[in-house]
Amino acid sequence: MGIAGLELAVRLAVAAFVVVTPTLMFLGLVRLLNRLRDEDLIYRLMTEEELREVERSHSLAGFVEEVTGTAPGTTRCPDCGGLNAAGMDSCVECGQRLG
Repeated sequence: MGIAGLELAVRLAVAAFVVVTPTLMFLGLVRLLNRLRDEDLIYRLMTEEELREVERSHSLAGFVEEVTGTAPGTTRCPDCGGLNAAGMDSCVECGQRLG
């Protein structure tokens, strides 16, 4: 093997190193971040109120309640603003007829 063959081998080795090393480093970083992300630990450290808020924000019912101001399956009384189950004829808070 002459100098040209050795030079080619060195160039190929450097090219392989330059291509493979960043990929391996990225995969290692992703695995490290996955190990550091311990959702169970986070949930254990949260208070009950924070857990309820997370559950409410992740549910469709929580989203609808936040947007409309009422929970799904409920209506607000136009007189007192009390929550009533859908289909009720009168408000459970003030007795006003619901339209």
